[in-house]
Amino acid sequence: MIENNKKYLLVFLGSIVSVFLTTPHLWSGSTNNPSRVEVKNRELKSAQKNKKPVSFTDDILPLFVKPKKKGQSESTPCITCHFSNLTIESHGIPENALTELSMGSYKDIMAGADAGIEPIIDTDDPEKSLLLQRLEGEGDDLGVYDGRMPYGGPFFTKKEIATIRKWIEEGAKDDTPSPDFNRDVLPLLTKSVHGNTPCSLCHYNNNGSTSKERSQSQACLDLSSWEGIISGADGIIHETLIDLENPANSLIIKRLRGQKTEDEAESDHRMPFGGPYFTEYEIQKIERWIAHGAKGPNGEDPSEADISGAGACLGGGGGGSGSGSGSSGE
Repeated sequence: MIENNKKYLLVFLGSIVSVFLTTPHLWSGSTNNPSRVEVKNRELKSAQKNKKPVSFTDDILPLFVKPKKKGQSESTPCITCHFSNLTIESHGIPENALTELSMGSYKDIMAGADAGIEPIIDTDDPEKSLLLQRLEGEGDDLGVYDGRMPYGGPFFTKKEIATIRKWIEEGAKDDTPSPDFNRDVLPLLTKSVHGNTPCSLCHYNNNGSTSKERSQSQACLDLSSWEGIISGADGIIHETLIDLENPANSLIIKRLRGQKTEDEAESDHRMPFGGPYFTEYEIQKIERWIAHGAKGPNGEDPSEADISGAGACLGGGGGGSGSGSGSSGE
């Protein structure tokens, strides 16, 4: 009996010692180790902190200027119907397409519809943004004939609409980079755009010399280099292509938009000759580059370009405003 009591006593004492030895560890664990809720909150805050804001240039603008594909079908890019343009018929007054809304740049989108009278972005209450309502096909501000966009589909995915919504919630900020000649301008003039003949195929300098010894080309014009663009057209006449004070009045912009020039208007065809023509989005890239000083590939100022001998055009010709009356560039 006594031995049994001793056994029970030893077991009891062992249990007490075990409790005393374990309790500090439990107490220590409760103070040093956060709860699951705290861990989740920290992870959430860390994820939100590290998550990059939505980029207008990389995430938003491409949704409006590029077609959407779904299976075998492809949507019409928003900018095809929503653009601003200057045409011969507009007499220098900007014309907008459907609902007088242009979606080719941050400035255009923030200006809104009805020629800038009706905003489509509401940063104070994103859900009231007309842009989101039209993309989702629902909303209090939609009329009976306000169908979901893009017209006829395929429509934007939930993920794409969520990206636009987040951009608006973040303040609809602009991160459009400063214009770069090599990135934004030169490819438009030296490569085929929409299947057209590259501008530089007819307007070029293939003799490896400077613009002062330009080889024959249409209108004695070299569109294959920055120096050639700054130098201008028509050899000795030396018509300037760039108007830094009024970019929209630049000869190169007028020709791309199809506006008449003052001299020999009857022979001033819209360029590229025979089309397909540049979209307003592409023309605005060049216009924006001019507005920012028409800088060279390395940030050079136009005054630094070598145009001292712009009148020397070897065998080239072209009258008036670069009407294409010179020799063929092929």
